[in-house]
Amino acid sequence: MKKIYYKLLITASLFGTAGCEKMQFDDPVSFTIEEAKALTPDYYFKLTTASFASSIFYSFDGPSSTAGFSILADQTTTTNRNLEWWDFAKEPRIPLNPSESYGGRDVLYVPYYYFYQANLNATLALEGLYAGNPGIDANGNDRTNEVYAIAHFIKGVSQGYLGATYDRGVIVDKNLGGSGLQEYPNSYKELIENGVAHFDSAIVYANKASSITLSDFYVNVIGNKTTLIQFANSLAARFLASIPRDKTEAKALGAAFWNKVLTYAQNGLTTDLTTAGYGGSGHFYNYSARQLYTLINSNTAAYLPIDIKLAHFADNTGTYPDSYPTNSTTVLDAIQTDDARFHQYYRYFPAFGFLLEERGRHLFSNYGRVRRGFGANPVTYDNRQVVFVAEELRLLRAEAKFWLDDFAGAAAELNASTARRKAIGGLRDVPATEAALRYVLHYEWAVEIDVEGGNLGPFAFMRRHNLLQPGTPTQFPIVENQLKLTPNQLYTFGGEANIGVKGIWGETGTAGADWGWKGTKVNY
Repeated sequence: MKKIYYKLLITASLFGTAGCEKMQFDDPVSFTIEEAKALTPDYYFKLTTASFASSIFYSFDGPSSTAGFSILADQTTTTNRNLEWWDFAKEPRIPLNPSESYGGRDVLYVPYYYFYQANLNATLALEGLYAGNPGIDANGNDRTNEVYAIAHFIKGVSQGYLGATYDRGVIVDKNLGGSGLQEYPNSYKELIENGVAHFDSAIVYANKASSITLSDFYVNVIGNKTTLIQFANSLAARFLASIPRDKTEAKALGAAFWNKVLTYAQNGLTTDLTTAGYGGSGHFYNYSARQLYTLINSNTAAYLPIDIKLAHFADNTGTYPDSYPTNSTTVLDAIQTDDARFHQYYRYFPAFGFLLEERGRHLFSNYGRVRRGFGANPVTYDNRQVVFVAEELRLLRAEAKFWLDDFAGAAAELNASTARRKAIGGLRDVPATEAALRYVLHYEWAVEIDVEGGNLGPFAFMRRHNLLQPGTPTQFPIVENQLKLTPNQLYTFGGEANIGVKGIWGETGTAGADWGWKGTKVNY
């Protein structure tokens, strides 16, 4: 039989060959799929379990891309050269570097690698199921409908995230045979829409299953059949809303599109989805927490501080700047704010820690994150990984109504007594005006969502509202180590020289000169 060779990945997926060809593992022994199934009767169950864990972890806690997107969205600031994060923070912006020799390559490459690998494994699982193989677990229980649901869910997550992150890709819903890949024929929009179709299929099969225990597929994820269905709806809403690369595209998608986003969001999670606790005191479940919440110098500074944007927006005096003073003797005081959440989520530090003046004092900040714990202390959620926060769906519902010109409906969502901006922040009602709603939506994505349950939220919102700073890339290019397997030439996004430049689908690939969040603060 033909060997399946995916040029999409340098490393083959867990079971990357099919038919009668040998599969190479880390040990010297090799097996065909038929041999592996004979030795591992729960082959398809194990395949989806491994892929589910990978897709969930790298979707909601990717150790490389989480910080990268957060920095590009001015949620986080740094002058740190670890993974070349400083390059993502520089102002004015510089182009992304997709070269395989680049020190920050992992920020661009890790999402590509893990999501395509999970997607390919889910494809193999689905082909096996559709061919009549049962999805049995280690105890011999037939859980075929559950495996169907999880496999489709994995493909929804993988393709959705690939479309939200990159400008192009390939929809891999079946084996490619020996032909490999010559082009990246599918746009970001096609990837996301196909991913959402897989979420729809996941919901169908979940409804057919008698029950689902999510922890059987990803250790410590707390949830059941209802949870998976709500989670699929939640992610469908998130990814669809992540399609537009600018404000014009977001509006042009039209009423039917935003009503679809609204429907998915209305059927999403009603409470936060987290894992169970992990480890003991001093341990973090998620790697990004160690990056984004760790404090240094005996808790006197943040390792990766929040950007000055968040403090500027939360300040109620109108005097806090939107860029740090470059005078070397100036240290900004703590802000005054009407938002009771701010000092619960963030902590003031007079010291600057790893921020180096010679790399740009205008990038400085005096605040670090403490919402999920700090230093050597356990996080608020008892070391649980935050997979998805329900408040994101409130914002998606409000924004869908915003794009539908239902400003009163959007305001009602934000002014509900259960909204965290009201219930915890104690903030006043937002009026039903376009300017106030856009500002409050941006503020809520920035403060309430931040890095909660994923790495794309604030970035994708700012992208579709023209709020990224001029020259910021709106999407990642395919990295060189993958691109060189095709006839395509190396390309990039971002930087002053590329301001306003369009991608191959006519989309905005680099934020324009008239973009940016500075000057958008609204007093109401």
